[in-house]
This record gives sequence, structure tokens and C-alpha cells, in this order.
Amino acid sequence: MAHILIVEDEPDIALGLQQDLLLEGYEVEVVGDGQAALDRTDAGPVDLILLDVGLPRKDGFAVCQELRRAGRQTPIIVLTARGDESEKVHGLELGADDYVTKPFSPVELRARIRSILRHRQQWLGEGVQLHRELQMAGEVQQRLLPQVQPPGGTLEYVGVCHPASIVGGDYYDYLELPDDQLGLVIADVAGKGASAALVMASLHGCIRANATSHGSRCDEIVALANRLLHQATDSARYATLFYGVYDRAARELRYVNAGHPAPLIARDGALMHLESDCPPVGLFDTLSPIARRVQLQPGDRLLIFSDGLTEATNETRAEFGAARAGRLLLEGAARSAAELRDSILAELRIHTDGCPPSDDVTFIAGVVR
Repeated sequence: MAHILIVEDEPDIALGLQQDLLLEGYEVEVVGDGQAALDRTDAGPVDLILLDVGLPRKDGFAVCQELRRAGRQTPIIVLTARGDESEKVHGLELGADDYVTKPFSPVELRARIRSILRHRQQWLGEGVQLHRELQMAGEVQQRLLPQVQPPGGTLEYVGVCHPASIVGGDYYDYLELPDDQLGLVIADVAGKGASAALVMASLHGCIRANATSHGSRCDEIVALANRLLHQATDSARYATLFYGVYDRAARELRYVNAGHPAPLIARDGALMHLESDCPPVGLFDTLSPIARRVQLQPGDRLLIFSDGLTEATNETRAEFGAARAGRLLLEGAARSAAELRDSILAELRIHTDGCPPSDDVTFIAGVVR
């Protein structure tokens, strides 16, 4: 049975409400002032609050406002002797779910309580179902990430994708291509949540479907991905995309950077940046990217990343930053790709210090052998 908290400073009214609701089978608690109400809700959840307005220490309007600011969605019925319409509106605007003016009919109050609890149960049921569906979508999305890692040959590499929520808009991929070549992909769909995840899945499917015939042609793959997104989504939906093709024998990386953060290459104490020179995919109906080339050497360290890494913030809103990522890359001369990955994640944890992520963190770290 539902648990109801009565917040009422008049003992006779509080006792009458408590006895009436106990007879209805509810679990009932009573507190006599606004601060006690806030303390009680901090201690554990209740299913509904009957909240008087004229309370000592903190009035009912202030209690309602603080509960909503704290993210508490517990249904609130405000009880007051005031009949002024503007005060009723004020209470509802602060987040109350209903408003009953004293003196009130116990029969009417019980009906209002049953109605609110019924709708709350329905809302909770829908929320549970939605959460389950999102969890299933998250599991499907994780399976879209590479389940098999092609041999790197002269490139030792590893990928990471940590969504900020159950589903995300980032992804990375590896593609086994003809002529001893390896495809490396990172994309970041604008937006968050389920809609971004659906666009991500479409982009993933497009690149995978065309990899066998066009995979080594970076410019053609990116142009095809652009056409798909532009035709299938609205103008506000786009994705930054890095598509690279690594020639294992020649140690050459051909790539197109479509609006993505510039990947970093560390060599002999210096950093190279593979800057973007074309727009993100999906913004325009046609895109004519130009593939670039970079010759890699044994000992080079490579980091391809989404902005969720460099823009990760701590409690002071300071960002992790590309400079910190570059420093870790420069310090990794003797490390494997896995050790490089672990050092970046460890530094990220230290920087954020428990702050929840606001964006997906995705990167591919590599060491040329």
C-alpha cells in the first residue's frame, strides 16, 4: 500500500487525516513543519505528500519548490485555508500536482489521492518499460561495436566507447579491407539519447555495407555516409566522422576528417594534428571530401577520439582538454596500445573525480611497430 506523508502543523487536522487514511489502508507519517518534511524526504522516498501551506520554519510553497529543484517527483497535494486563485496557481506552478482548500471533504480528498496514485503507478509502469527498452537498445548498440578485432600487423591498436547514458551517439569500428589494409572509424552523432543512437546505427550500417566495395576509398565512403544522413534526417542532425585506412605494409594512413576533433600523432617529442578540412556528414546534400595521407613510423603513437574525451569536465567545469591527451600520448613512448588506453582512462577518472559524464567518451589508441 502507498506511503503518505502528512505535513500539517495543526494537531487536530493532522490526527484526523492520519486516522482517515490509516482506515483506507495507507501507511501514514506526520510531521509538523516544512524543514521536517524536507528532512523526511531526504531520509527515504514516500508515494505522496499532503502539504499544508502555512507551516512553521519553512512554508509549504518553499518546501514544494525545494523538492522540485532537487529533482524529487513525489506527487504533492497542497492543503490550505487560502482560497485566493492566484495562490492556487502559484502552488501549481511551483510543482504541486493538486490543490485542496480547507475545509475539505474527506471523501473528495480520498478520491483525489486515489486518482493521483493511480496515475503515478501508470507513469512508473511506463517508465519501467521505457527503461527496459532503453537497456535492450543499449545492449544492441554495444553489439554494433567491433566484436572481432582484425590483426593490426604493424599497428597495435585498441578502442574504447563509454556512453554517457544507456544509449549514445558515438561509435568506433574496425574494418578488414582488401590489400592488407585496415579501416579505422570514429563517429559522433549530434545530440544524445535514443534518436542519436538510431542515427548512429544507420551510419554504422552504411559504412559497413559499402566497406567491401569502397572501403579503401576514404573520400567515397564519407560522401556515401553524407548522402545517407542528409536524406534520412532533418537539417539539425549530423555527425562528425573520421574515416582512416591504414596500410599495414607501408605504414601509411589515408584519411578523411569530416568535422571531427583532430586525431593526434606523437613522434620524437612532437605532436601532429590531423585537422578536419571538410564539414560534418549530413549537413549538405553533397560532399566532396579529399583524402589526406600521413606516413607513420615505428614508435609513433596515434589517438583518434571524440570530443567527449577532451570536453569531459570536473566539478569546477574545467575540461580534460586536448593538451592533456597529447601529453599522455607523448609520455607513452614505451607503452603498448592497451597501456596507453589505461593511462588515458586513469587520468580521465582523476580529472572528473566522480562527476557524471555529459557526453560519450570514445577513442582508438594505437602504437606503430
